[in-house]
Parts: sequence; C-alpha cells; structure tokens
Amino acid sequence: MARRAAVGETITQAELAELLPLLPALTKAMTRRSHEVPAPIKADWHRAGLAPRHMNLLITLALAGPMSVSDLSARLDVGLATTSLVVGELGRVGIVVRTEDPNDRRRTIVDLNPAHRQAISAFVGRRAGIVKRALEPLTPQERTGLVKGLRAIVAALDMEPPQN
Repeated sequence: MARRAAVGETITQAELAELLPLLPALTKAMTRRSHEVPAPIKADWHRAGLAPRHMNLLITLALAGPMSVSDLSARLDVGLATTSLVVGELGRVGIVVRTEDPNDRRRTIVDLNPAHRQAISAFVGRRAGIVKRALEPLTPQERTGLVKGLRAIVAALDMEPPQN
C-alpha cells in the first residue's frame, strides 16, 4: 500500500510529472465539449463577447436555482461588484432575469431566463452527469481531497503574477 503524504510534505518530482500534464488535458477535454453549448446561448455569447466567468454563473444558477447577487458572489468566490457586473451583462443579453426579493425589497434575485432555462439546464445536466460518473468510484474523502487540491491550484495560479 502506498504511503500517504503528510500535510505540508514536499511534493515529489514524480507526483508533479503525473499531475501537471493532467491540467491542460482537463482544459482541452472541457474545451472540446464547448460545441455542446446550446446554439441560441452560443449565438448570444459571441454577439455579446461573454467569457467563461459568465458560464460559471449560469452553471451555478442551473444547479442551485435562483439566488441573490450576494449569494452568487459567495458561491462563485468573487467580489460583489464583479458578480453584479456579470449579472448585468447576462441580463442585458437576456440570459438571466433579475427580480426584487418579495421578502426583502433591498435584495435582487437572479434566475435563468425562462426562455433559456431548459437549454442551459440540459447542457449543465450533461456536464454534471459526466463529472458525477467520473467521481462516483472515488470515496467521499478522495472527492473532498480532489476539490481541495483543485481549489489550492486555482488559488496559487491566481496569486502568482504572470511572467513574461
């Protein structure tokens, strides 16, 4: 049985050699499937110059349902101003709708536009199904470790300034 690394233990060259090629392979595999984005959404996407950060918001709404801008900000781990900007851009294109929270008029609730909900939810459902099937053989602890590792990689890449 392989020995488990202790928290904070140095990563070996062999581990890096195994992991590093997987990151671009994951990106390539996800990009290869971009043709699955529903045609009406893709047309809006290109016309409005939308970016991956917009898709993250749509995925969140498709999986979690309507929520406030503050809740979206927390789930996406981005600032409130950025979330408001992304919601506004998607709203102008007509992909999301904003409504006043009936229980608190100061809050805005964001949801998928009903005209796009089925297409977006089907697309996200297919993507989620692929990921779910891939992760089901892992134990809950392994899945937790994977998420923790991916978050650590993203955080490190975000913190490290690009070099020329």
